Amino acid sequence: MKTTLKIEGMMCEGCVKSVKEALEMVDKVKSVDVSLKANKAVVEHDGVSDDALIAAVVDAGFRASVKHGLFS
Repeated sequence: MKTTLKIEGMMCEGCVKSVKEALEMVDKVKSVDVSLKANKAVVEHDGVSDDALIAAVVDAGFRASVKHGLFS
């Protein structure tokens, strides 16, 4: 499965690294691609809930929401 998260509060590559590491620590996450320019993270996983992914980002100090729609 793939989930795209809108990430708010990232200002630099250090922030990108923090978000990426936080998401990679979630059980069943296979890969994470975080874009500072697009303010998003694309997470490949084996059935992780949206809430678990959002909680990981919030715990890292950022805001997140699930992006829905054709271009997510």
